[in-house]
Amino acid sequence: MRLADIAAPVDTGAGKTIRRPTPEEVRAQLERIRAHAFTGSEKLYAFLHFVVEEALAGRAATLKELVIGVELYGGIVEYDPRIDSAVRVEARRLRRKLAAYYAGPGRGDAVIVSIPTGGYAPSFHLRQDASRIITEASGAERGPPMLAVLPFTALCVHEKAFAAGVTDEIIYAAERDAHLRVAPRAIMFQFRESRYSLHEVAAHAGSDLVLHGTIRRVQAVHRVCVELSSRWGQILWSDRVDIIGEGELDVQERMAEAILERLPRDALREPAPGRSPEARFDGNMLVGDASCGFRRANSHSRPAEGVRIYDRAARRRPGAVRRFDTCIYIFSQPVGTSA
Repeated sequence: MRLADIAAPVDTGAGKTIRRPTPEEVRAQLERIRAHAFTGSEKLYAFLHFVVEEALAGRAATLKELVIGVELYGGIVEYDPRIDSAVRVEARRLRRKLAAYYAGPGRGDAVIVSIPTGGYAPSFHLRQDASRIITEASGAERGPPMLAVLPFTALCVHEKAFAAGVTDEIIYAAERDAHLRVAPRAIMFQFRESRYSLHEVAAHAGSDLVLHGTIRRVQAVHRVCVELSSRWGQILWSDRVDIIGEGELDVQERMAEAILERLPRDALREPAPGRSPEARFDGNMLVGDASCGFRRANSHSRPAEGVRIYDRAARRRPGAVRRFDTCIYIFSQPVGTSA
């Protein structure tokens, strides 16, 4: 594809000519997308910027997984698509991000930038083609939610290598489960020695769910306490697994198998449409804040603040705040007044 081809009119065969966006229009749209959809996602934007610039330079046909991997994810160790799925995972994240942008803040934009499934070369269209492209982009990614497996925490300093091995075995087994999609270890092991929130992990990995836990050993017993959380920090499932054995590799494999076998499949279903998990979680937090505010208001020093927080919570979660009605009535009475 030459630069001139991008902006050249296209004859549809029905007497109508569709104009393609110019390179200048595409670059301007890229900046608009960056400002509204990629704040804090510099690595993912670098992926988008690279493939767009390569396409504008006429090298769309060379955009293969290996080329992108070497350019963006290569380091001391050369990128190998046979053992590293970072490019494929990031491409899925990018398609979802673009679909969400055009379904939200970009729904009125004139230029549509998309990355059709089956390849990595971007496509540029004007608004008259937008509805079909957005439908394809949003529908192409249906399937199990993405699972991020955080490096498990060793409660004893001597078990750090063992905990890393368990994490690796879980990712290995999950990659071979047809009902799971899992973030690659190249992304997840970046969190091994760093502080993070579950939301930061999920945002970086493009995941809907986060699996994490702790490991300790007492004589021949290895115990793992594991949790499955939503990207907003809600615990969806937790369990404890004890494995007895001396051979570390065998114990790691058995522990990974036990965790995945116990993982509740109903928690791995595609999230139902409706209000976003962020809004629901934020509403729950407001309800909790309102409750705590009223409980601290025995001296009537903060009732007004509690009422304000409660009002905000009621607007977000009207059903969840009803159990606090009596508390509100009591603490809204003047000092010395009996209920």
